This record gives sequence, structure tokens and C-alpha cells, in this order.
Amino acid sequence: MINELKNMGLTPVRTARLLASLLALVGMVFLFIERALSAILVMAADAVKLGLARYNNFTGRFAAQNFPEDKQLLTLLNDVQAILPPAETILTVFMAISIVFLAVAILGLTFPKQFVHILVALKLLKWETGYATSESEVSGSLKETLEKLGNIPLKKFALPLACVAGLVVAVFAVRSCHETVQESNFADAIDEMTEHSLNYINAQKVYFSKNNVVGNAKALELYDSSSTDVFEYRITPSRFTAVSRVQIGNCPAGSKWSVSASAKGLFTKELALFRSAPKDTNCVKLTPEYKNLGKVKKQAPQAQ
Repeated sequence: MINELKNMGLTPVRTARLLASLLALVGMVFLFIERALSAILVMAADAVKLGLARYNNFTGRFAAQNFPEDKQLLTLLNDVQAILPPAETILTVFMAISIVFLAVAILGLTFPKQFVHILVALKLLKWETGYATSESEVSGSLKETLEKLGNIPLKKFALPLACVAGLVVAVFAVRSCHETVQESNFADAIDEMTEHSLNYINAQKVYFSKNNVVGNAKALELYDSSSTDVFEYRITPSRFTAVSRVQIGNCPAGSKWSVSASAKGLFTKELALFRSAPKDTNCVKLTPEYKNLGKVKKQAPQAQ
């Protein structure tokens, strides 16, 4: 009868399994929070992208300059955009914490006896009377446990360790691949934007050489407006503009690259092209040679 009552209590093995289960629960809570915040972050990023694109055109700028509500909303969008990078870092921390808790929980459930001895040795738990009576017995038990661990076949460790390692590798591999793909897409988008700008410059040069005036989109046989996932393009009678619809690295959404065309001179008309990149240094780094786009490089005179 006494043995049956003892078996109904929290034995060391049951205690280890209970603690491991609690750790697994905490890890799943952190994982759930990370997934929920990640979904919210995606929606926030999309909202900021659309909002900044709205305030980047003429009517949006006019509203932001003349209406207090729009000015406050634009300030809020910029504040949220500044929060997005730290929020992504916090999500990574939450993911790491959940992985640690789940890994410890798996080991605790797989090796409950060894797990409880380690907790006692770390003074996170202590033995009740009947299990251990002195620190020497505890340290001896831990020593014996470690010796037993050396005799356990590696195949018993293989499954839990493989699960933990696979989980860690999968998480970081997915994040790394996502960042690599995103950077590659941004690089392609920057190249495409530069190509659009150069096409406009070359088309203006050809049209001006024939007609001695600046041409609009129809005259240049170009689309007056188009867009991709990253940029929105527009050609007015004398200007080409490319506006970023999303944040590109550290370059904020709503940044604008432009090429203005005009005819100068009274008797002899010449085509003047003014290339403008965003003032933000993070955007300048994306297109360091934009202000020289389409210019003919002067060759140094050869020494005779």
C-alpha cells in the first residue's frame, strides 16, 4: 500500500517529465507569439508601403502639407517604418528562445533521470528526504549519471539530437534563403530601374537630335506609367521618375529617382538632362553612379 502511494506522487522521473513538458509548453508559446507577430509585421509592412506610395504623388504631398490628419498619418507611417527593422530582430530572438526551450524539453523527456540529476546539480531542484540526504550523494549521483551517459549507445541520442539540429538548421536556413532571395530580387529591381532610366535618356537624346525639342512619353514611344513589385515608373512631358514602393535594404519606401529633360540656349538648342537620386545615403549606395547615367566619358588626351 505504501509503495502504491509513493508511486502516485512526484518521483524524480515524473518531476523531470513534468518540467520538460512545461518547458515545451513555454517554447510553443514563444513560437506561437513569433508566428503571430510575423504575420502582423507583414501586414504592417504592406500598409506602410501602400501609405507611403499614396503620399508620394502630387495629391498625397499636397494633402500632407495642408491637412493635419494627413500630416499626422504620414508621420505615423514613417515611425512604423523605423520600427520594422528592430521588430524583425525581436522575432529572431523569439524564434531562438523557442528553439532552446523545445530542445531542452526534448532532452528532458528523452532522458528524465539524467535531466533531474542535472537540475539538482545546478541547484534548480533539491532532493526530498528519501531520495538524497547530502550534497555528496547528489554529486555522486550526478557522477554516476554522467558515467552512465558514456555507456549509452549513440543511437539513443541520435533521434532527439537530430530533431533539435534539424529544427535549428531548418529555421535558420529558411531565414537565410528568404533574405538571399529578397536581396537578389532587390538587386534585379535596381538594375531594371537603372535600365528604364537609361532608356528614357537615350530616347530623349534621339528625339531631341531629330526634332530639337523635348519629347513626352508618346513621342518617345515609351509607357507613361508602369509598376513592378518594387518600383512605380512615370513619364511626364519632361521628366522620368521611379519611386520605390517598398523598403529596399535600409533605403525607405517612397524614395525617388528622376531624370529631368529640358532644352537650353537661344539660337542653338541643346538638350539638358538632370539626374537626381534620393538624398538618403542608404539609397545613394544602391545607385552610386546614377548621376552619371548615360553621360559620355571624356577620354584623357594621349601623351605624344
